Amino acid sequence: MTRYRHRAGELLVHAEDCAAIHAELAGFGYHPAGGAGVLRRFTGTRPVPEVLAALRGHGASPNHLFGLDRIIWGDLRPRPTSLDLTPVLTTPERIAVRAGVIDTGIVLRDGKPHDFLGNRVCYDPEDTVRVVRGEDGNPVGSAGHGTFVAGVVLKQAGPDVGVRMKGVIDEQRGEAEDLAVANAIDDLRAEGVTLINLSFSGQTFEDQPPKAIEAALGRLSPDTVVIASAGNRGMRQRVFPAGIRFGHTRPGEHHALVLPVGSADAGTEPRVADFSNFGPWIAAYADGVDILGPYFHPGYPQEFSGYAVWSGTSFSAAIVTGKIAAVMATGKSARDAAGEVLDAAGSITVHDLNGSAVVPLVRE
Repeated sequence: MTRYRHRAGELLVHAEDCAAIHAELAGFGYHPAGGAGVLRRFTGTRPVPEVLAALRGHGASPNHLFGLDRIIWGDLRPRPTSLDLTPVLTTPERIAVRAGVIDTGIVLRDGKPHDFLGNRVCYDPEDTVRVVRGEDGNPVGSAGHGTFVAGVVLKQAGPDVGVRMKGVIDEQRGEAEDLAVANAIDDLRAEGVTLINLSFSGQTFEDQPPKAIEAALGRLSPDTVVIASAGNRGMRQRVFPAGIRFGHTRPGEHHALVLPVGSADAGTEPRVADFSNFGPWIAAYADGVDILGPYFHPGYPQEFSGYAVWSGTSFSAAIVTGKIAAVMATGKSARDAAGEVLDAAGSITVHDLNGSAVVPLVRE
């Protein structure tokens, strides 16, 4: 059994490698299944790990699946709260910055988003969520995750900041495929979005960056900043897409900046939250325990008031994204705004096998 998740019977091959590897893939029963852009999809019936082992990993990659670690089916579930948030009134014309959020999509009620999101969230019909109900009538799966993440982003900023939602995470299983995420990144790039939030993660074949997402991130402008959650497995090993690196992060480089964000349990002496992944690959930590955000509507699910408290690196990433968006609204580029937010942050001491490190801590 593999430790990474992937689409069964699908392989991704770079367009430039198709001619060289086509015959070998055909020998394993894999054939082109269409597609455009840099990567091509091949499909077959032989198990993906078996084919990759025979190919020795050269030329092909799984179509990886990424998910919401422990957020839905594990220990980290939304809980009812008596707290709420006051919606911020604005107009579309006033919004100067839109942060891109690639997630499950927006939950609608009577054709409208949650009151807290109001008209600060922009989406297409395919970026909305179909709520699946269990036998008790309550939602099953991850449908509320996108609305919650968008709400946490917007909490950090004023009426001149909005969210552009791209719904690609399955609302039942809480998983998104490499190609779908890459397409959403390309869409946001085409719309001129330079700040993107990715609140999902997963492990990959041979710990290599996922081909489609890496290629899409590589097409972003150098001024773009991508905030990615570090995952909720409480482990040191890096996960993706947060673990993607393009070399240096100095001014003048030619790639987007990817910032992995872990969760802190920020009491009187902040520490890394028990559930948060950690390690030298994480750029910053942010509050991640009992974060308040919008969740469905009053009375649904049962005992909820339209808001919830939720823990996870998904929401730590959203806090950092919102803080950066707020600075961008003053006229700064995403990269300059990210530097300003991290420079103004507090600090947390992270203990590891190799010693201790002081890492920026962004407080909500």
